[in-house]
Amino acid sequence: MLEIGTQAHPRPHQDALYILLHRNQVLTEEGKQFLIPFTHFQPNANMSAVYCGKWHGQDIFVCRFESIPKGFSESGLRELLFLQDQDHYILLSRAHQLATWDRDHQFCGRCGTSMTEKHQAEHTKICPSCQLRHYPRISPCIIVSIRKDDHILLARGPQAPKDRYSNIAGFVEAGETLEQAVAREVREEVGLEITNIRYVDSQPWSFPHQLMVGFFADYKNGDIVPALGEIEDANWYSIDALPNIPNNATISGQLIHAHVAHIKAQRS
Repeated sequence: MLEIGTQAHPRPHQDALYILLHRNQVLTEEGKQFLIPFTHFQPNANMSAVYCGKWHGQDIFVCRFESIPKGFSESGLRELLFLQDQDHYILLSRAHQLATWDRDHQFCGRCGTSMTEKHQAEHTKICPSCQLRHYPRISPCIIVSIRKDDHILLARGPQAPKDRYSNIAGFVEAGETLEQAVAREVREEVGLEITNIRYVDSQPWSFPHQLMVGFFADYKNGDIVPALGEIEDANWYSIDALPNIPNNATISGQLIHAHVAHIKAQRS
């Protein structure tokens, strides 16, 4: 399990393990192994390493490479995440988000000063000119499974595979509570009013830095009206006859399975 603390961050060293990235791909060894010993690759002067925490007592760093070292293959982050158990999923997600922060905050967003120095005990960069602190960006998103009797609402966006249906989801706006965001997104995307909104679970989603916050809700009123450009199809599906849904490694798949199990337990 990954340990995240506030102790001083160590510098990269030979006894640590490394997660290596090239552009938006994860570099893996045989069997899609992504935790790489120091002795298996050749670091270079341009490599930027970010401390992620301790994994079973061993320091973990994430590094970006401009070119692929010999002996490694590229794996898509989404594909690799779906192969992980929960602990490895969290580790890989954290590493990718920290590497994205490090890459995207080379200059101060307020005054434009170059920022190459990291804080020694937390993940922040402090502008040497105006002292503004730049923390890793986290974008909260809601995702909700909605029940109507023995049916749940499933929808498909324009970017999804043609046969795969999922939950309603969207970003939280400034000044909103999570529950307000749930009700607004459902209203905007499918024209429905919902009630009994309750929190279920959360999951980091590294595309590039979301935190997905999952809810259950109950149908209140309205007819399904898919939002143009946002939703291509939406419908109520019996829990006994679901279409193709997301992988259970995702919070969407987990929400759907958990909601189905909850409904079946209530009716038995």
